[in-house]
Order: sequence, then C-alpha cells, then structure tokens
Amino acid sequence: MRIVLLILLVSVVFLNCQKELDAPTGTGNVMPTVTTTVLSSITNTTATGGGEVTAGGGAVVTARGVCWSTSPNPVVTGNHTTDGTGLGSFASALTGLTANTTYYVRAYATNSVGTAYGNEISFTTSATTGGLPTIITAIVSAISSFTATCGGHVIADGGTAVTARGICWSTSHNPVVTGNNTNDGSGLGAYSSHMASLTPSVTYYVRAYATNSNGTAYGNETSFTTTPTLSPDVYVVGRETNGIADVAKLWKNGVEISLSTGFYDAQAQSVFVSGTDVYVAGSEFNGTTNVAKVWKNGIATSLTNGSFLGYAGSVFVSGSDVYVAGSENNATAAVAKIWKNGVATTLSTAACGSVGRSVFVSGSDVYVGGGESNCSQSFPRIWKNGVPVSLSSSAFGANIFSVFVSGTDVYACGVENTDAGGNFVAKIWKNGSGTSLTTGKAVARSVFVSGTDVYVAGYEYNGTHQVANAGKWRNHPIKQ
Repeated sequence: MRIVLLILLVSVVFLNCQKELDAPTGTGNVMPTVTTTVLSSITNTTATGGGEVTAGGGAVVTARGVCWSTSPNPVVTGNHTTDGTGLGSFASALTGLTANTTYYVRAYATNSVGTAYGNEISFTTSATTGGLPTIITAIVSAISSFTATCGGHVIADGGTAVTARGICWSTSHNPVVTGNNTNDGSGLGAYSSHMASLTPSVTYYVRAYATNSNGTAYGNETSFTTTPTLSPDVYVVGRETNGIADVAKLWKNGVEISLSTGFYDAQAQSVFVSGTDVYVAGSEFNGTTNVAKVWKNGIATSLTNGSFLGYAGSVFVSGSDVYVAGSENNATAAVAKIWKNGVATTLSTAACGSVGRSVFVSGSDVYVGGGESNCSQSFPRIWKNGVPVSLSSSAFGANIFSVFVSGTDVYACGVENTDAGGNFVAKIWKNGSGTSLTTGKAVARSVFVSGTDVYVAGYEYNGTHQVANAGKWRNHPIKQ
C-alpha cells in the first residue's frame, strides 16, 4: 500500500512539473522600465517630482506618474498622480502634503502586463506654514535656429502670492533666474514664454520659475537643441536688355531666369515666395500697350486685356490667395486696382488718376499703398479692404511706394514734395502720421519691420546722381 501511494505521489509531482514546463510563454511582453526623478520645489504642502519611462516592455504604456506615502514602497492604489502615457520624461505635482513630514515617492508606469515602479526617493516637507511655489516646466516647442517657445504651470503658490513667473535657460544644467530669463506675469496657472537670441545648433537647458515672498522655486529641467542655420535663397527681380528689348527677369541666388520673350519690353516689379512657388508681378508690352501680368514659377497670367495701359507693382500671397496691386487705365486716367486670384477690384474713383503700388495682407485685412491725383498733385493713400485712408502730407503732394503691417501698426514709405520747385524728401508713415527721413532729395522705396526694428531702403541724390541706401534708415525716430 505504501508503495502504491509513493508511486501516486511521484506521478502527481511529475505531472505538475510537466504542466509547468509546458505552460504557454504568452506574447513575451514584460512590465515597463521607469526611473524616479529627484524631488524639487518642496514646501510644507507641495512638491514637484516626476520620472522617465525608458522602455515600454513591448506593450503600450497606458498610464504613468508618481505615487507617495509616509511609509516605504508606496503603490498606485494610494496617493498618486496620472501624467500621460507612453515613453519619455514627465513631471508630477504632489499636493495635499503635511508639514514637517517624511514621504516616500516612486514613479510608476503601467502596461498590459502590469505596473512597474521606479527607484524610491524620500523627502521631508517644510515645517513652516508658508513655502515656495510649486511649478512645472512645459515642453519646448517651435524650435528654430534663434528662437523657441516654452512656459510653465504654477500649480500652488506656497501660501503667499506668486509675484513673478517665467522661464530661465542656459547652456549648462540648472539654469537660474539671474541668467537668461523671461517674466511672464504673476499668479497661478499656465503661461507661455518666448526665448530669443539663441545660437544655432546649441543645446539649452530650461526651467520654469515662480517667485513669492519666501523665494524662487524652479520646475523640472528640460533641454532642447536649436536647429542649424540654412543658407537662405535670395530672389531679385528687375529687367535686363537683350539689345532689342528689356527682358523681365528673376534672379535666384544670382542665377537669372527670363520671364518674358524678349521681343517686346517687359519689366518685373515685385517677387513673393510661398513655399516652393515663386510669384512675380510686372508688365509686358503687347505691341500696343503694357499688359499687367503675374508670373507663377515662370508661367505668365495677364491681369489686364491689353485694351488700355496696365501696371502690376506688387504681389502678396496669403494661403491659396494671390493678391496683386497696380492700376489699369480707362479712357481718361489710370485707376488703382487690386487683383485677387486674377479678379480685379477698383480702389479709386479719382478722376485724374490713381495707382496701387504695394499690397500687404494681415489676417483677413488687405492693405494697398499708393496715391490719388487731384489733377494738380498726387496724395498718399492706403486702402484697407478697399476703403481709402488718408495720410498726412504737404500741400505739394506725396506718394506711397511700400506698405507693411506689424500687429496693429501700419507702416508706409515713399516720397513727399517739399515745395513747388522740385524738391522732395524720403518719408515714412506710421498709422497715418508721417516723418521725414532726410532733409535733401531722397526717395524711400521699401519698408520692412522685424520685431521692434523698422528698416527702410531707398536712395538719395548727391547732386549729380542717385545713390542707393539699402536699409540706411533703421529705427529712424518715427512719430507715433
């Protein structure tokens, strides 16, 4: 009987072992791998932590965050945060803590296999009733060679009002507010910050900060690398004679492209690049009169029918819409016009003539700069969405050659006559108010605004001929 029982026991053990050996192995997935970040911005009731999920274990990480307790080995069924999904670093805000208390923290990550925990870190909250703010650094975005966007989120003020907040950055770890920084308001909540004057192909470290009466707290550190600079393409338009006629031409990085046939005179006045498409505005003689044209990648489209003189002085592309400013004569005078996708709109009814020389699109607003004649003098005009806006000028007249819009400010430049004897000065207008750029004879042909810098290009007369002054008038005092 004992022998039989022994045989039965051995058989059971063997069968159990065999079942264990033959158990299916499943998909081969394992739990994620996660590490815990050192705590920072510790106050009496809050702290900032986080972690990094370095491997998903072969499955999607569906939850991640930190958990904490006053006892070692905290788990996700207790106090915890939920800070997104997937791989990578994350920041976590620990709130509702007790003053002067030691806490244990672990990062966690969950996939279909289960929940994995990172290394355990302990910290002790402040014993004071007031502490530093709690803040999280945002992800860096819109990274270019010279600029980037970041920000932060102040989630707790530490018991006293947050009086300053922003970001600070450096090429070294742990940047502080005494270095490069922004100031982006005060109080709780999320905010956006802009970094400028960066160096291409350089790695920067960023932290959000928040200041209250107890001091300055910093968020988690993040890093990014600026993009390398690319050699920009340079486009120039104009005309060049072939010995028979003037040929409208486009130069890209010094390489010429002929736009017209060369049988009749033609000229290119303006160029605009939108993505891979290059648009040029100008005109070409048809044997009888000039026809206003726009070229897209070298292919011409006529804007006027050739019955009367046509002129295209400026082109601007906004989205899929192509705008051209110019004029078309009727039986008595030139009439200022704007073409949108080839369809003309008349801007002026001035009996003695008008012209549009420059177009600029800002949002849904279309601005055209030019002039109208009263049969004695030409006076500057800007049409906003077809409605004329008068600009200040002398009684002897003026003309607009270029318009540029920056935010809510409208800039224009051109020339103003100072007397009836043929004297004139270069002029810039800001929101309708004009400022002379010179005291002697000069013409301002183009204006460009970059941030707070205003550039004007044109030419001056030295007594015998005109001298180009590209960008000479930079940040010239402008009347507000």
